[in-house]
Amino acid sequence: MRSRTVAEEPSPAPASDSPQDPALRYVLAVGAVSAGLTLSDPGNDGGSDGGSVVTDAEARHVARSWGVAPADGLGDAPGDGPGTVVVLVDGLGLEMLRQRRGHTPTLRRWLGQGDNGHDSRILTCRPSTTAAALTMLGTSALPGTTGMVGYSVLKPRLGPALPASTVPGPDQILSLITWKGDDAPSPRAWQDVPTVFERLPAGSAVSIGPARFAGSGLTEAALRGASHLGADRLEDRPGLAAGALRRGTPLVYLYVGELDKIGHKHGWLSEQWLAQLERLDAAMTELARRVPAGTRIILSTDHGMVDTDADHRIDLSAHRELTRDVVAVAGEPRLTHLHVADGDADLAAEVAHRYRRVLGDRAAWIGTREQAAEHLGTLSPRARGVVGDVVVAMAGTWVLVDPRVHSESAIAMPGVHGSFTPAETEVPLLITEA
Repeated sequence: MRSRTVAEEPSPAPASDSPQDPALRYVLAVGAVSAGLTLSDPGNDGGSDGGSVVTDAEARHVARSWGVAPADGLGDAPGDGPGTVVVLVDGLGLEMLRQRRGHTPTLRRWLGQGDNGHDSRILTCRPSTTAAALTMLGTSALPGTTGMVGYSVLKPRLGPALPASTVPGPDQILSLITWKGDDAPSPRAWQDVPTVFERLPAGSAVSIGPARFAGSGLTEAALRGASHLGADRLEDRPGLAAGALRRGTPLVYLYVGELDKIGHKHGWLSEQWLAQLERLDAAMTELARRVPAGTRIILSTDHGMVDTDADHRIDLSAHRELTRDVVAVAGEPRLTHLHVADGDADLAAEVAHRYRRVLGDRAAWIGTREQAAEHLGTLSPRARGVVGDVVVAMAGTWVLVDPRVHSESAIAMPGVHGSFTPAETEVPLLITEA
C-alpha cells in the first residue's frame, strides 16, 4: 500500500475545514471525482438548494489538495479509472483511533501516511450524529439545508408551534434513523436535496452494508441512487467491494456500523468496543489486499463518541425551571431540541437564558433557533419547521435526558455523541492506494 500525497503533484490550497464548512461533506464527492466520474450540477427546482452542495469543480479542487485527483483523461465513463472505495466507519473519532492505534496496525499505517501528506484530521457536522452526518456526506449539504438536524425531530406535520397545554412525549417525535410511523413523511420527498449518487452516471456506484439498509428511511433520505449490495457480516464486505470494482464499477461506498452499535451499548472504553476496532482493522487489511492494484481507499467517520454515566445525567423533567414552557423535546441527550409554547420567539429567548443559568458549564452551547444556524448552517424552510426553538449542546460527558420522551435504554446508554466537543466532531481522514 502507498499513500498519494500533495507532494506528488501541485494542487491548490486545501478547502477550509471549519464548523461552517466541515470537510466530511466533501469526502464522497472527492471519492467520485477521484474515480474518474463527473458530478452533474443540480438545479434549484423541487425545493432543492443547488447552491448548497459541492460542485464538480469544488470536488476536484479538494481532491487535488488531498492528493487524490483523477488521472488525466478520465471523464464520466464508468470503469475507466482505478476505482475508489469510500469507507465510512460509524462512531470512530480521531482521538479514539489515536488512543487505540496500538490495536490497529493497518489503520495506524494509513494514519501515519496522512501525517506525512494531507491532514488526517477533519471535522464532521454539528450535530455530531449519524442522521445529520451521513446525509451531509451523501448530499454534501449541511444539516441546516437538509433538515436532518438530529437523531430525532418534532414530526413535521405537528410543528413548528404547539399550544402551551402540550406535554412532551415520544409520539411527537420522528426518528430520522428509522422513519417509523404512519404519519412519517416520505424520506425522499422531505429530504429532497439530490445525493452525490444521483448526480453521477447511472450504474457508476454501489453501496455496501447490512441488507436491511436497502430502501430504509435513512438510506432514502441520505444515500439514495446507488445499487445496494447487502452484507450483514463485516468480513463479507471487502470481497463485495473488490468484486464490484473488478466488474467495472468505479465508486464503492462501504459502511461499517459495528463500532457505533457496541459503543452505545458498552461505551467506547470497553473491551467489547476494542474487539470491534480490531475487527475493523482486519477488514481494512483484507479490503486493501483484495481490491485491484491502484484502487484508492478513502476512510472517514461520521462522528466520535464520549462515555457518560449516571452521575453526568441531568433529568430535565425533575427540574421545574427546565420543564416550564417546554412542550416538546427532540434531538438526543447530547444535543437537545426544545420546543416552547406557541413557538414564541421571546419565550424561547427566556427559556434559553434560564437553561444557561441552570446548566452553567455543564452545557457547551445554548441558543435559539436563529442562533443555531451558526452551527447547523443556514436553515432551509424544512429545517425551520423542525429545529427546536431552543437548542442545547452539552459539555464534557454530560447528557440531558427526559424520561417522558426517552426510553430507559436510551437514558442508560454509556456511549453518546451529538454535541460540539472535539471528541465528537474531530474525525479521521485516511487516504491510501492498493
